[in-house]
Amino acid sequence: MSKTQYYSIDEVGHHHRTDDAWVIVDSRVFDITPFLDTHPGGLEILKDHLGHDVSTIMKDESSHQHTGPAYEVLEDYYIGELTDGQLHHNGGAINGGPVNRKKWREDDLVDWSKPIFPQVAQIGEHYEEWVHSPVNRKLRLFNSDFVEFFSKSPWWLVPLVWVPSILYICWLALTAAPTYVPTLSPAPAPGLLDLIFLPLGILLWTFIEYSLHRFVFHLRVPYTGLASKILLPFHFTIHGQHHKVPFDSMRLVFPPLPAAAIAVVVYLPLAHILPCDLNQMRLLLAGGLIGYLFYDMMHYYLHYGSPSAGGYLSDLKSYHVAHHYVNPGLGYGISSKLWDVPFGTLLPASMFPQRKKRAN
Repeated sequence: MSKTQYYSIDEVGHHHRTDDAWVIVDSRVFDITPFLDTHPGGLEILKDHLGHDVSTIMKDESSHQHTGPAYEVLEDYYIGELTDGQLHHNGGAINGGPVNRKKWREDDLVDWSKPIFPQVAQIGEHYEEWVHSPVNRKLRLFNSDFVEFFSKSPWWLVPLVWVPSILYICWLALTAAPTYVPTLSPAPAPGLLDLIFLPLGILLWTFIEYSLHRFVFHLRVPYTGLASKILLPFHFTIHGQHHKVPFDSMRLVFPPLPAAAIAVVVYLPLAHILPCDLNQMRLLLAGGLIGYLFYDMMHYYLHYGSPSAGGYLSDLKSYHVAHHYVNPGLGYGISSKLWDVPFGTLLPASMFPQRKKRAN
């Protein structure tokens, strides 16, 4: 067992830069330098507090609510105690923080040195709580290097793949390029009114985004029986992994292959149902892909960006952070809160208090 290190308040105060950031929480010292870029509340909210005691502000719900998982993540950055400080434990959590009442230990449920996908089914009844208890670790999902490669994606790959695709689909629509699709009417030359299908596609995407996030990504799955052996790994692969490792930058956007599969699954039924000709459907598809592109880039930014406090993006970031760390059963809108309102899943403002602008 390593010897406990002790630091004075003055020593901690010297570590107040973004490349050397320490904080104090209940007489305990944490080096959060590696965590600054991934802090769910953004970097700006931390800047004024580096090198200081943040015990009070962490418990101030009007500023930025911290739940049990936040205190658990903080433990990864513990480096020592204040000189003459007292170490307090409260059910395994930092003194004054939310009490950890979990009946399991992280390393008892899964072995993080091995691929997680084959292990998920064995988690059983603890899955719902486990998947919503985030850890700041890198995740390997599959045994196969080939499959693993296609299960993650850097953010820049999304616009690299989809911007040319959107432009090509728009070109096909606006030039009335002939393409044989037996389920659609022949495509006459597009008129000005046809252009409305582009914004309609964007609006349609916002509804698809909400529906997928609520009814598929947050599907309540059984914990026992044959169905659990299939559905638990399925759920973890499509979305559970993101809640478990929300700090992994390679798992914040949809890899192009599964995104393309979802596009096909959604597009083909609509092509049969909607009374549109081919070029109208092309514009609708292009609009949907624009909405998807905006959603994926927005999602990445809400995790890694630091919007100015008091603005729309800051509010949306706080909203999404609350979905992850306060109540994953609400707040399904990511690029907007549009559909959370009529469907009654809007997170109360008390769960994501808007941060105020810093005084100059």
